[in-house]
Amino acid sequence: MSKLNETIDHLFRSEYVKLTSFLTSKFGVSNIDIIEDAVQEALLKAMRLWSFKEIPENPGKWLYRVSHNKIIDVLRRQSKTVMFNPEIMKDYEDGDFSIDDGIQDEQLKMIFACCHPSMKETEQVMLSLKLLCGFGNKEIARALFKQTEAVKKAITRAKLKFKTEVGDLEVPSSEQLTERLNGVLKVIYLLFNSGYTAHSGESLLKKEVCEDALRLAGILHNNKDCSSSDLNALIALMCYQMSRFDARVNEEGKMVIFENQNRELWDFDLINLGSQFLGQSVNGTNYSQYQLEAAIAREYAVSKSYEDVDWENILRIYNILQSQSNNLVYQLNRLVIIQKAKGTKEAMKELQKLDTKKLEDNHLYYSILSNFQKDLGIADYKTNLQKAIDLTENQQEKEFLTSLF
Repeated sequence: MSKLNETIDHLFRSEYVKLTSFLTSKFGVSNIDIIEDAVQEALLKAMRLWSFKEIPENPGKWLYRVSHNKIIDVLRRQSKTVMFNPEIMKDYEDGDFSIDDGIQDEQLKMIFACCHPSMKETEQVMLSLKLLCGFGNKEIARALFKQTEAVKKAITRAKLKFKTEVGDLEVPSSEQLTERLNGVLKVIYLLFNSGYTAHSGESLLKKEVCEDALRLAGILHNNKDCSSSDLNALIALMCYQMSRFDARVNEEGKMVIFENQNRELWDFDLINLGSQFLGQSVNGTNYSQYQLEAAIAREYAVSKSYEDVDWENILRIYNILQSQSNNLVYQLNRLVIIQKAKGTKEAMKELQKLDTKKLEDNHLYYSILSNFQKDLGIADYKTNLQKAIDLTENQQEKEFLTSLF
């Protein structure tokens, strides 16, 4: 990826939500479609101009002005009267994005707005990923194991509810914070996952996306109305996963599998912090998705070596997860752990029980299947490995899979 494209990609992730949030506050939720189009057009214009001109000293402000002017032009053509909030423009130009004691972060305010109770949870998550995380419909479909066309229709419905039900963007009351928290946590969780293994592009990791997810969770943690076991467990999970970031790719940015990672590059301060939050999340004997996932991540993080990993215990945790949810990601990851703990033959037996109709477009499924077939001496493994490569949009994953031929 060129330096310019890396800069644009970073701006898209870091500025998109800020632009969308401020412009929505200024022009109102009823104009969210116009706002979204204006921000995307500003980013495309930046990509064209900055390929031959120097990037402005404050690119975020440049993007804001271009987006702002585009919205004004559209509204004038539509002969609409716009109510302006001059204080928001002043704050943006001054670069004053302060966070008060409540949920004052613009991104979180928008996520809570997107998680309005008038919408179903899946609609809340899709709309948040679309408006605030910059996900395309295809990315959302992949993250939620849904068809792209179904995602498109659901987002259209959610936007309509957003425009008619939400009203002004404001800090939710204590009661509203609590009732919307589950949806907000899911958005942060999916945002983190999108950075931990990027769906597409030339980089395996988007560290700034993961850091942003952890930052948002930290803001929630500082608000007494949002304190919960799930939040603590989610923070623990993100800390454990981020602790291995520097070891997951080499100096050339190539993917390094867990077995070959250099543990000296792990961040043990983050591992210790993860353990503190995981301990704080324990509340009774019933464990949530976030607690169980954090417990799995902990097993990897505290292992002294690859040979020291307790695969049997990880499998026990995955068995609990699978008993609680029919999540396809859990099912696929569990197959890999069965292979580690019980051997490839047992793992293949479990794989054959899956409903493959839901996995026809899933590169991870074909990757695992081809790995099992290769290990068992089945020549057809190359066919499924090629399917995995064809379905993979991330360049580093594609190169790694290609190396397995």
